[in-house]
Amino acid sequence: MARCPDCGGEVKYKAPFMVCLDCGLSMKRWDFDDTSRKIKEEFRSEIGESNEETERKERQKKRAYHDWIMKKEE
Repeated sequence: MARCPDCGGEVKYKAPFMVCLDCGLSMKRWDFDDTSRKIKEEFRSEIGESNEETERKERQKKRAYHDWIMKKEE
């Protein structure tokens, strides 16, 4: 679920905009994605996490999800 970069509320896609259901902020999809990426990068730099560490965590998360799905299908 997408979160609003301004208030943290739930965001829904209503073509061609991403609209926050709480505060009403609306922006184009690519602007929303760009803003979200910048916020995540700022957060990572504040906690001192490197890109390699972030990528490793993402791979680990995907692997855990894959294992869970495969186990569920058995």
